[in-house]
Amino acid sequence: MHARHSILLPIALTLAACGSGPSSANEQADAALPAPATNAAPPLDPAASRIDFATMAGRWKVVGVAVPEGGVQALVKDDPAYMGRLLDISAERLMWVGGKDIAGATLSDQCDGPVTARQTGAAAQDYAQQFAAQTKALHIDRPDPHAVECDDGQWGPEASGGAIILSAPDGRIAMSWYDGAMLLLAKI
Repeated sequence: MHARHSILLPIALTLAACGSGPSSANEQADAALPAPATNAAPPLDPAASRIDFATMAGRWKVVGVAVPEGGVQALVKDDPAYMGRLLDISAERLMWVGGKDIAGATLSDQCDGPVTARQTGAAAQDYAQQFAAQTKALHIDRPDPHAVECDDGQWGPEASGGAIILSAPDGRIAMSWYDGAMLLLAKI
């Protein structure tokens, strides 16, 4: 019986050595390649993930201000410092009309070359939680946040990553702004 195991052991080791790895250079190269992705998400459509400011061109009027619930706030619901203020939107620029001289409001920001990026996943969930009270007050049931980025200048609170824009009912837009406020704007 001992002789039988003595013969089988070398055969098993030889077979293991022969089958332990790729035998040709092509097989070795193929083994070094990453495995093909399964169920990979299709690439994002960059045009679908942005807001086209050219289609929104014109003047927009602040028709509502929503603030977070509880805590100390610098602003109040429908804050008079913002109500009725005008925002000029174009493909080239976001700019408040006459904003630099208005007391109690942060309206001096200017964004040249504005673009947006749709926020998804964890970022979208963070915005949904952060602005839950404001979107509820503005009757925005399904926020679709788009972060505003500028080629030059600043738009919104830098500490919060800038402003976000949400589509609101009836063709209006909501925009996060300073002090945790969300401004509701209607095109005029």
